[in-house]
Amino acid sequence: MDGFSRDGLPLSTKVGYAVGDLGISIAYFAVGFFFLFSLTDVAGLPAAVAGIVVLIGKLWDGVNDPIIGVLNDRTRAAGGRKRAYLRYGALPFALSFALLWWLPTDASDTITFLLATGAILLFATAYSIVAVPYNALVPVMTRDYDERTQVVGFKAVTSALGTILGGGIALLVTRGDDLASALRTVSVAFGVVCGVAVLVAAPSVTGWESRNDVDITRVPLRRYVALAAERNVSTLLWFKLVGAVATGVLSAAIPYFAAHVLGSAGLATISLAIYTITAAALVPVVTRLTHRFEKPRLLLAFNGVAAALLLVIGFMSTTGSSLIFLAGSALLGAAMSAYLLIPPSLVPDLVDVYQHDRNERHESVFFGLWMTVHQLGLGLAGVMLGVLLQLFGYDGTAPEQSAGGVLGVRVAFGVVPGVLLLVASVILLRYGITRARYEQTRTELESARP
Repeated sequence: MDGFSRDGLPLSTKVGYAVGDLGISIAYFAVGFFFLFSLTDVAGLPAAVAGIVVLIGKLWDGVNDPIIGVLNDRTRAAGGRKRAYLRYGALPFALSFALLWWLPTDASDTITFLLATGAILLFATAYSIVAVPYNALVPVMTRDYDERTQVVGFKAVTSALGTILGGGIALLVTRGDDLASALRTVSVAFGVVCGVAVLVAAPSVTGWESRNDVDITRVPLRRYVALAAERNVSTLLWFKLVGAVATGVLSAAIPYFAAHVLGSAGLATISLAIYTITAAALVPVVTRLTHRFEKPRLLLAFNGVAAALLLVIGFMSTTGSSLIFLAGSALLGAAMSAYLLIPPSLVPDLVDVYQHDRNERHESVFFGLWMTVHQLGLGLAGVMLGVLLQLFGYDGTAPEQSAGGVLGVRVAFGVVPGVLLLVASVILLRYGITRARYEQTRTELESARP
Protein backbone atom coordinates (compact mmCIF):
# COMPACT_ATOMS: atom_id res chain seq x y z
CA MET A 1 0.00 0.00 0.00
CA ASP A 2 1.60 3.29 -1.09
CA GLY A 3 -0.74 5.74 0.60
CA PHE A 4 -2.70 6.78 -2.48
CA SER A 5 -5.30 4.03 -2.60
CA ARG A 6 -8.42 4.92 -4.55
CA ASP A 7 -10.51 3.32 -1.81
CA GLY A 8 -9.76 6.25 0.46
CA LEU A 9 -8.49 6.46 3.99
CA PRO A 10 -10.32 4.40 6.63
CA LEU A 11 -12.04 6.29 9.42
CA SER A 12 -9.61 4.86 11.98
CA THR A 13 -6.69 6.43 10.13
CA LYS A 14 -8.36 9.83 9.94
CA VAL A 15 -9.30 9.80 13.62
CA GLY A 16 -5.96 8.38 14.74
CA TYR A 17 -4.07 10.99 12.78
CA ALA A 18 -6.28 13.78 14.16
CA VAL A 19 -5.58 12.68 17.75
CA GLY A 20 -2.00 13.84 17.28
CA ASP A 21 -3.15 17.43 16.94
CA LEU A 22 -4.74 17.21 20.38
CA GLY A 23 -1.30 16.91 21.99
CA ILE A 24 0.33 19.45 19.70
CA SER A 25 -2.41 22.02 20.32
CA ILE A 26 -2.46 21.50 24.10
CA ALA A 27 1.27 22.22 24.27
CA TYR A 28 1.13 25.15 21.85
CA PHE A 29 -1.74 26.97 23.53
CA ALA A 30 -0.71 26.20 27.10
CA VAL A 31 2.65 27.81 26.40
CA GLY A 32 1.06 30.67 24.48
CA PHE A 33 -1.53 31.43 27.14
CA PHE A 34 0.36 30.77 30.34
CA PHE A 35 4.15 30.52 30.03
CA LEU A 36 4.75 34.26 30.39
CA PHE A 37 2.54 34.36 33.48
CA SER A 38 4.40 31.41 35.01
CA LEU A 39 7.74 33.18 34.45
CA THR A 40 6.60 36.30 36.26
CA ASP A 41 4.23 34.99 38.96
CA VAL A 42 5.79 31.58 39.69
CA ALA A 43 9.47 31.77 38.75
CA GLY A 44 9.64 35.43 39.83
CA LEU A 45 11.29 36.97 36.77
CA PRO A 46 10.72 40.67 36.06
CA ALA A 47 8.12 41.11 33.33
CA ALA A 48 10.57 42.64 30.83
CA VAL A 49 13.06 39.81 31.33
CA ALA A 50 10.28 37.21 31.00
CA GLY A 51 9.21 38.87 27.76
CA ILE A 52 12.74 38.46 26.39
CA VAL A 53 12.62 34.73 27.17
CA VAL A 54 9.36 34.37 25.24
CA LEU A 55 10.73 36.45 22.34
CA ILE A 56 13.83 34.24 22.11
CA GLY A 57 11.57 31.20 21.89
CA LYS A 58 9.50 32.77 19.10
CA LEU A 59 12.58 33.78 17.12
CA TRP A 60 14.01 30.28 17.38
CA ASP A 61 10.64 28.86 16.29
CA GLY A 62 10.89 30.93 13.13
CA VAL A 63 14.37 29.57 12.42
CA ASN A 64 14.01 25.90 13.27
CA ASP A 65 10.70 25.17 11.51
CA PRO A 66 12.15 25.34 7.96
CA ILE A 67 15.35 23.62 9.15
CA ILE A 68 13.33 20.68 10.46
CA GLY A 69 11.36 20.73 7.20
CA VAL A 70 14.51 20.40 5.11
CA LEU A 71 15.89 17.64 7.32
CA ASN A 72 12.62 15.70 7.28
CA ASP A 73 12.24 15.90 3.50
CA ARG A 74 15.77 14.50 3.12
CA THR A 75 15.32 11.73 5.68
CA ARG A 76 14.91 8.12 4.55
CA ALA A 77 13.05 5.71 6.87
CA ALA A 78 11.55 2.33 6.04
CA GLY A 79 8.26 2.99 7.83
CA GLY A 80 7.92 6.56 6.56
CA ARG A 81 10.11 9.52 7.43
CA LYS A 82 7.32 11.57 9.00
CA ARG A 83 6.09 8.64 11.07
CA ALA A 84 9.66 8.13 12.30
CA TYR A 85 9.89 11.74 13.53
CA LEU A 86 6.61 11.29 15.41
CA ARG A 87 7.72 8.03 17.04
CA TYR A 88 11.10 9.23 18.17
CA GLY A 89 10.10 12.84 18.84
CA ALA A 90 7.11 12.13 21.10
CA LEU A 91 9.13 11.54 24.29
CA PRO A 92 11.40 14.61 23.95
CA PHE A 93 8.29 16.64 23.10
CA ALA A 94 6.46 15.51 26.26
CA LEU A 95 9.49 15.92 28.54
CA SER A 96 10.42 19.35 27.20
CA PHE A 97 6.84 20.57 27.70
CA ALA A 98 6.75 19.43 31.33
CA LEU A 99 10.22 20.90 31.95
CA LEU A 100 8.95 24.41 31.12
CA TRP A 101 6.93 24.50 34.34
CA TRP A 102 9.60 23.14 36.70
CA LEU A 103 11.81 26.22 36.87
CA PRO A 104 13.17 27.12 40.34
CA THR A 105 11.20 29.61 42.40
CA ASP A 106 14.06 30.74 44.64
CA ALA A 107 17.02 31.15 42.26
CA SER A 108 18.56 34.45 41.15
CA ASP A 109 17.10 36.24 38.15
CA THR A 110 20.20 35.40 36.09
CA ILE A 111 20.01 31.67 36.80
CA THR A 112 16.26 31.59 36.23
CA PHE A 113 16.63 33.52 32.96
CA LEU A 114 19.27 31.10 31.67
CA LEU A 115 17.28 28.03 32.69
CA ALA A 116 14.05 29.43 31.24
CA THR A 117 15.79 30.31 27.97
CA GLY A 118 17.30 26.83 27.71
CA ALA A 119 13.93 25.25 28.49
CA ILE A 120 12.03 27.25 25.85
CA LEU A 121 14.69 26.57 23.21
CA LEU A 122 14.53 22.85 23.98
CA PHE A 123 10.74 22.84 23.84
CA ALA A 124 10.62 24.85 20.60
CA THR A 125 13.00 22.38 18.97
CA ALA A 126 11.13 19.28 20.19
CA TYR A 127 7.82 20.87 19.20
CA SER A 128 9.03 21.49 15.64
CA ILE A 129 10.42 17.94 15.37
CA VAL A 130 6.89 16.55 15.74
CA ALA A 131 4.68 19.42 14.53
CA VAL A 132 6.32 20.06 11.14
CA PRO A 133 6.29 16.40 9.95
CA TYR A 134 2.85 15.88 11.52
CA ASN A 135 1.26 18.70 9.55
CA ALA A 136 3.13 17.66 6.40
CA LEU A 137 1.52 14.18 6.52
CA VAL A 138 -1.71 15.32 4.88
CA PRO A 139 -0.35 15.63 1.31
CA VAL A 140 1.36 12.23 1.49
CA MET A 141 -1.61 10.33 2.97
CA THR A 142 -4.06 11.04 0.16
CA ARG A 143 -4.25 12.94 -3.11
CA ASP A 144 -8.04 13.22 -3.10
CA TYR A 145 -8.98 16.93 -3.04
CA ASP A 146 -12.08 16.50 -0.84
CA GLU A 147 -10.59 13.79 1.37
CA ARG A 148 -7.70 16.09 2.24
CA THR A 149 -10.17 18.74 3.33
CA GLN A 150 -11.98 16.12 5.41
CA VAL A 151 -8.75 15.03 7.11
CA VAL A 152 -7.97 18.64 7.94
CA GLY A 153 -11.52 18.94 9.29
CA PHE A 154 -10.97 16.04 11.71
CA LYS A 155 -7.71 17.66 12.76
CA ALA A 156 -9.40 21.03 13.24
CA VAL A 157 -11.83 19.53 15.75
CA THR A 158 -9.09 17.96 17.90
CA SER A 159 -7.10 21.17 17.57
CA ALA A 160 -10.05 23.11 18.97
CA LEU A 161 -10.27 20.70 21.91
CA GLY A 162 -6.53 21.12 22.48
CA THR A 163 -6.95 24.89 22.40
CA ILE A 164 -9.57 24.75 25.15
CA LEU A 165 -7.54 22.34 27.29
CA GLY A 166 -4.32 24.26 26.74
CA GLY A 167 -5.95 27.55 27.63
CA GLY A 168 -7.74 25.92 30.55
CA ILE A 169 -4.45 25.19 32.31
CA ALA A 170 -4.69 28.67 33.79
CA LEU A 171 -8.05 27.89 35.37
CA LEU A 172 -6.81 24.57 36.73
CA VAL A 173 -3.72 25.89 38.46
CA THR A 174 -5.04 29.15 39.88
CA ARG A 175 -7.67 27.57 42.10
CA GLY A 176 -5.21 26.50 44.81
CA ASP A 177 -2.86 28.33 47.16
CA ASP A 178 0.34 26.59 46.05
CA LEU A 179 0.51 27.77 42.45
CA ALA A 180 3.94 26.26 41.72
CA SER A 181 2.99 22.75 42.91
CA ALA A 182 -0.34 22.82 41.11
CA LEU A 183 1.32 23.96 37.89
CA ARG A 184 3.95 21.24 38.04
CA THR A 185 1.39 18.51 38.69
CA VAL A 186 -0.83 19.63 35.82
CA SER A 187 2.15 20.03 33.49
CA VAL A 188 3.22 16.42 34.01
CA ALA A 189 -0.30 15.18 33.29
CA PHE A 190 -0.58 17.37 30.20
CA GLY A 191 2.90 16.29 29.10
CA VAL A 192 1.83 12.64 29.20
CA VAL A 193 -1.28 13.46 27.14
CA CYS A 194 0.82 15.35 24.59
CA GLY A 195 3.28 12.51 24.15
CA VAL A 196 0.65 9.78 24.00
CA ALA A 197 -1.41 11.73 21.45
CA VAL A 198 1.58 11.93 19.10
CA LEU A 199 2.33 8.23 19.62
CA VAL A 200 -1.29 7.40 18.70
CA ALA A 201 -0.93 9.34 15.45
CA ALA A 202 2.29 7.59 14.42
CA PRO A 203 0.96 4.03 13.98
CA SER A 204 -2.36 5.24 12.59
CA VAL A 205 -0.62 6.41 9.40
CA THR A 206 1.41 3.22 8.98
CA GLY A 207 1.14 2.12 5.36
CA TRP A 208 -0.59 5.34 4.32
CA GLU A 209 2.48 7.54 4.10
CA SER A 210 3.30 7.32 0.43
CA ARG A 211 6.64 6.34 -0.97
CA ASN A 212 8.50 9.42 -2.13
CA ASP A 213 9.38 8.76 -5.76
CA VAL A 214 11.08 12.13 -6.16
CA ASP A 215 14.70 12.24 -4.97
CA ILE A 216 15.36 15.69 -3.52
CA THR A 217 18.65 14.92 -1.81
CA ARG A 218 20.48 16.45 -4.77
CA VAL A 219 18.45 19.65 -4.75
CA PRO A 220 20.90 22.46 -3.83
CA LEU A 221 20.09 24.19 -0.58
CA ARG A 222 19.95 27.59 -2.31
CA ARG A 223 16.77 26.39 -4.04
CA TYR A 224 14.96 26.52 -0.72
CA VAL A 225 15.48 30.27 -0.57
CA ALA A 226 13.84 30.64 -3.98
CA LEU A 227 10.79 28.60 -2.96
CA ALA A 228 9.22 31.51 -1.12
CA ALA A 229 9.33 33.63 -4.29
CA GLU A 230 7.15 31.26 -6.31
CA ARG A 231 3.77 32.89 -6.98
CA ASN A 232 1.52 30.34 -5.31
CA VAL A 233 3.95 29.84 -2.44
CA SER A 234 4.35 33.56 -1.82
CA THR A 235 0.57 34.06 -2.04
CA LEU A 236 -0.02 31.48 0.67
CA LEU A 237 2.74 32.85 2.86
CA TRP A 238 1.49 36.45 2.61
CA PHE A 239 -2.04 35.24 3.27
CA LYS A 240 -0.88 33.30 6.32
CA LEU A 241 1.17 36.23 7.63
CA VAL A 242 -1.69 38.75 7.42
CA GLY A 243 -4.16 36.18 8.76
CA ALA A 244 -1.91 35.37 11.71
CA VAL A 245 -1.63 39.06 12.58
CA ALA A 246 -5.43 39.33 12.41
CA THR A 247 -6.14 36.37 14.67
CA GLY A 248 -3.23 37.28 16.94
CA VAL A 249 -4.57 40.80 17.51
CA LEU A 250 -8.07 39.43 18.08
CA SER A 251 -6.94 36.85 20.65
CA ALA A 252 -4.75 39.32 22.52
CA ALA A 253 -7.47 42.00 22.48
CA ILE A 254 -10.17 39.77 24.04
CA PRO A 255 -8.93 40.14 27.66
CA TYR A 256 -8.71 43.93 27.29
CA PHE A 257 -12.18 44.04 25.76
CA ALA A 258 -13.67 41.87 28.51
CA ALA A 259 -12.06 43.91 31.28
CA HIS A 260 -12.46 47.47 30.03
CA VAL A 261 -15.58 47.35 27.82
CA LEU A 262 -17.66 44.62 29.47
CA GLY A 263 -16.32 45.12 32.99
CA SER A 264 -15.58 41.43 33.62
CA ALA A 265 -12.14 39.97 32.87
CA GLY A 266 -13.44 36.44 33.45
CA LEU A 267 -15.58 36.66 30.32
CA ALA A 268 -12.43 36.34 28.20
CA THR A 269 -11.97 32.64 29.03
CA ILE A 270 -15.67 31.84 28.61
CA SER A 271 -15.77 33.72 25.32
CA LEU A 272 -12.74 31.85 23.97
CA ALA A 273 -14.28 28.48 24.87
CA ILE A 274 -17.63 29.34 23.21
CA TYR A 275 -15.86 30.71 20.13
CA THR A 276 -13.65 27.63 19.75
CA ILE A 277 -16.40 25.07 20.32
CA THR A 278 -18.73 26.75 17.82
CA ALA A 279 -16.00 27.03 15.19
CA ALA A 280 -15.14 23.34 15.56
CA ALA A 281 -18.80 22.29 15.44
CA LEU A 282 -19.32 24.07 12.11
CA VAL A 283 -16.27 22.51 10.43
CA PRO A 284 -18.33 19.64 8.86
CA VAL A 285 -20.70 22.19 7.34
CA VAL A 286 -17.83 24.17 5.81
CA THR A 287 -16.30 20.91 4.56
CA ARG A 288 -19.45 20.20 2.58
CA LEU A 289 -19.51 23.74 1.22
CA THR A 290 -15.96 23.31 -0.14
CA HIS A 291 -17.38 20.58 -2.41
CA ARG A 292 -19.48 23.24 -4.17
CA PHE A 293 -17.44 26.44 -3.97
CA GLU A 294 -13.80 27.33 -4.57
CA LYS A 295 -12.06 27.64 -1.22
CA PRO A 296 -10.63 31.20 -1.58
CA ARG A 297 -14.01 32.70 -2.49
CA LEU A 298 -15.76 30.75 0.24
CA LEU A 299 -13.25 32.01 2.78
CA LEU A 300 -13.75 35.60 1.58
CA ALA A 301 -17.49 35.30 2.21
CA PHE A 302 -17.04 33.85 5.71
CA ASN A 303 -14.36 36.38 6.62
CA GLY A 304 -16.63 39.18 5.43
CA VAL A 305 -19.31 38.01 7.86
CA ALA A 306 -16.69 37.76 10.63
CA ALA A 307 -15.51 41.32 9.97
CA ALA A 308 -19.09 42.63 10.17
CA LEU A 309 -19.69 40.73 13.43
CA LEU A 310 -16.50 42.08 14.98
CA LEU A 311 -17.53 45.62 14.10
CA VAL A 312 -20.98 45.18 15.66
CA ILE A 313 -19.69 43.45 18.80
CA GLY A 314 -16.82 45.89 19.18
CA PHE A 315 -18.94 49.04 19.17
CA MET A 316 -22.33 47.86 20.41
CA SER A 317 -21.14 46.06 23.56
CA THR A 318 -21.27 47.92 26.88
CA THR A 319 -20.73 47.17 30.56
CA GLY A 320 -23.16 44.47 31.62
CA SER A 321 -23.89 43.21 28.10
CA SER A 322 -22.18 39.89 28.76
CA LEU A 323 -24.95 37.79 27.19
CA ILE A 324 -24.75 39.80 23.99
CA PHE A 325 -20.97 39.39 23.96
CA LEU A 326 -21.13 35.63 24.51
CA ALA A 327 -23.80 35.23 21.84
CA GLY A 328 -21.62 37.28 19.53
CA SER A 329 -18.69 35.01 20.34
CA ALA A 330 -20.74 32.01 19.22
CA LEU A 331 -21.70 33.73 15.95
CA LEU A 332 -18.10 34.80 15.42
CA GLY A 333 -16.94 31.22 15.97
CA ALA A 334 -19.40 30.07 13.30
CA ALA A 335 -18.08 32.66 10.86
CA MET A 336 -14.45 31.79 11.64
CA SER A 337 -15.00 28.05 11.13
CA ALA A 338 -13.95 28.50 7.51
CA TYR A 339 -10.67 30.06 8.61
CA LEU A 340 -10.11 27.09 10.91
CA LEU A 341 -10.54 24.61 8.05
CA ILE A 342 -9.64 26.11 4.68
CA PRO A 343 -6.10 27.58 5.05
CA PRO A 344 -4.43 24.34 6.27
CA SER A 345 -6.12 22.39 3.46
CA LEU A 346 -4.47 24.53 0.76
CA VAL A 347 -0.84 23.66 1.47
CA PRO A 348 -1.13 19.92 0.63
CA ASP A 349 -2.40 20.77 -2.87
CA LEU A 350 0.55 23.11 -3.37
CA VAL A 351 2.94 20.23 -2.62
CA ASP A 352 1.60 18.08 -5.45
CA VAL A 353 1.34 20.90 -7.99
CA TYR A 354 4.93 21.91 -7.23
CA GLN A 355 6.04 18.31 -7.73
CA HIS A 356 4.19 18.19 -11.05
CA ASP A 357 5.65 21.48 -12.31
CA ARG A 358 9.21 21.23 -10.90
CA ASN A 359 9.69 17.53 -10.14
CA GLU A 360 10.62 18.52 -6.59
CA ARG A 361 8.60 17.45 -3.56
CA HIS A 362 8.97 19.60 -0.43
CA GLU A 363 5.98 18.92 1.80
CA SER A 364 7.83 19.40 5.10
CA VAL A 365 9.61 22.53 3.87
CA PHE A 366 6.32 24.11 2.80
CA PHE A 367 4.71 23.37 6.15
CA GLY A 368 7.84 24.61 7.92
CA LEU A 369 7.57 27.94 6.07
CA TRP A 370 3.84 28.02 6.85
CA MET A 371 4.55 27.66 10.56
CA THR A 372 7.39 30.21 10.41
CA VAL A 373 5.24 33.00 8.98
CA HIS A 374 2.54 32.09 11.51
CA GLN A 375 5.00 32.69 14.35
CA LEU A 376 6.15 35.92 12.73
CA GLY A 377 2.54 37.06 12.37
CA LEU A 378 1.82 36.42 16.04
CA GLY A 379 4.91 38.42 16.98
CA LEU A 380 3.82 41.32 14.78
CA ALA A 381 0.33 41.13 16.27
CA GLY A 382 1.69 41.81 19.75
CA VAL A 383 3.67 44.80 18.52
CA MET A 384 0.70 46.16 16.56
CA LEU A 385 -1.67 45.83 19.50
CA GLY A 386 0.76 47.52 21.88
CA VAL A 387 1.39 50.44 19.52
CA LEU A 388 -2.32 50.87 18.81
CA LEU A 389 -3.27 50.98 22.48
CA GLN A 390 -0.43 53.39 23.18
CA LEU A 391 -1.64 55.73 20.42
CA PHE A 392 -5.10 55.84 21.98
CA GLY A 393 -3.66 56.64 25.41
CA TYR A 394 -4.25 53.27 27.07
CA ASP A 395 -2.72 53.08 30.57
CA GLY A 396 -2.71 49.67 32.23
CA THR A 397 -1.81 51.15 35.62
CA ALA A 398 -4.72 53.59 35.71
CA PRO A 399 -7.46 52.74 38.25
CA GLU A 400 -10.01 53.57 35.56
CA GLN A 401 -9.31 53.52 31.85
CA SER A 402 -9.73 56.78 29.91
CA ALA A 403 -12.32 57.17 27.17
CA GLY A 404 -9.51 57.20 24.61
CA GLY A 405 -8.06 53.99 26.03
CA VAL A 406 -11.44 52.25 25.86
CA LEU A 407 -11.88 53.44 22.28
CA GLY A 408 -8.48 51.97 21.46
CA VAL A 409 -9.59 48.63 22.88
CA ARG A 410 -12.78 48.75 20.78
CA VAL A 411 -10.76 49.50 17.63
CA ALA A 412 -8.27 46.73 18.42
CA PHE A 413 -11.08 44.20 18.86
CA GLY A 414 -13.72 45.40 16.40
CA VAL A 415 -11.85 46.97 13.48
CA VAL A 416 -8.25 45.80 13.05
CA PRO A 417 -8.81 42.00 12.96
CA GLY A 418 -11.75 42.30 10.57
CA VAL A 419 -9.89 44.55 8.14
CA LEU A 420 -6.86 42.25 8.18
CA LEU A 421 -9.02 39.17 7.62
CA LEU A 422 -10.51 40.82 4.54
CA VAL A 423 -7.06 41.82 3.28
CA ALA A 424 -5.84 38.24 3.77
CA SER A 425 -8.86 36.91 1.84
CA VAL A 426 -8.22 39.27 -1.07
CA ILE A 427 -4.58 38.16 -1.17
CA LEU A 428 -5.72 34.53 -1.36
CA LEU A 429 -7.75 35.26 -4.49
CA ARG A 430 -4.39 35.29 -6.33
CA TYR A 431 -3.88 31.62 -5.45
CA GLY A 432 -3.83 29.76 -8.73
CA ILE A 433 -4.55 26.19 -7.61
CA THR A 434 -8.24 25.58 -8.20
CA ARG A 435 -10.07 22.28 -7.83
CA ALA A 436 -9.86 21.74 -11.62
CA ARG A 437 -6.13 22.55 -11.71
CA TYR A 438 -5.43 20.17 -8.85
CA GLU A 439 -7.50 17.31 -10.27
CA GLN A 440 -5.60 17.58 -13.57
CA THR A 441 -2.31 17.55 -11.66
CA ARG A 442 -3.39 14.54 -9.61
CA THR A 443 -4.38 12.58 -12.72
CA GLU A 444 -1.06 13.26 -14.44
CA LEU A 445 0.98 12.39 -11.32
CA GLU A 446 -0.86 9.11 -10.84
CA SER A 447 -0.51 8.14 -14.50
CA ALA A 448 3.25 8.77 -14.26
CA ARG A 449 3.68 6.47 -11.24
CA PRO A 450 5.23 3.06 -12.01
